Amino acid sequence: MRRYGPARPALTALTALALALVATGCGGGDGASKEVSQEGKGGYPWVATDEICNALPYGKLTDLLGSREEVADRAKRTGGGAPGFTCTQPLAERGAVTYGGVKVEVGFSFTEGVDFAKQVFAAGRKDTPTTVPDGHLVDVAGVGREAIRFGYDKPTELHQVRELQVRDSNLLLTVVLTADARQQPTPESLGKLDAAVDSFARGVLDAVAK
Repeated sequence: MRRYGPARPALTALTALALALVATGCGGGDGASKEVSQEGKGGYPWVATDEICNALPYGKLTDLLGSREEVADRAKRTGGGAPGFTCTQPLAERGAVTYGGVKVEVGFSFTEGVDFAKQVFAAGRKDTPTTVPDGHLVDVAGVGREAIRFGYDKPTELHQVRELQVRDSNLLLTVVLTADARQQPTPESLGKLDAAVDSFARGVLDAVAK
């Protein structure tokens, strides 16, 4: 029987926190190669076209995780002054991939300004060890202005749900990867998986930067 590990919050705790903080009146190394403003309202204006989810660089994940066989689903989210959306993209097992049953969820929250985004990210980083006590939270360099990663399953389990949270300027980005390893995971194999997700996240920032 497949074990799915502890239940995780709906995608994503960080974006939900952003909306909650706005609603209560709180708040006010570059990942992308494009230069975006890191001051004031920030460099990521709200964008919500039907095409954006299918314009993300999923090719950075295909060697390990499989290829796209269907278009991505985009779920709109608005409210509390922090609009956003979630892209959900399954990847089909093909060739010599090392994972199957792959789903990639990419969450975007376009906050009102850089200072507020910093506040939300800091609050999320502080709360995660409590909400996901066995997640082995680590800081991630080279993706956005600040980023963290944690997991919902033990590193030795075949079923893996791993989350990357990123802040760049006023944008809060989350990438949640769900996958089933075809062989017992090792620190090396999980490291390759995380590196692919990091590369994907950098490409996502480029895709939405103005």
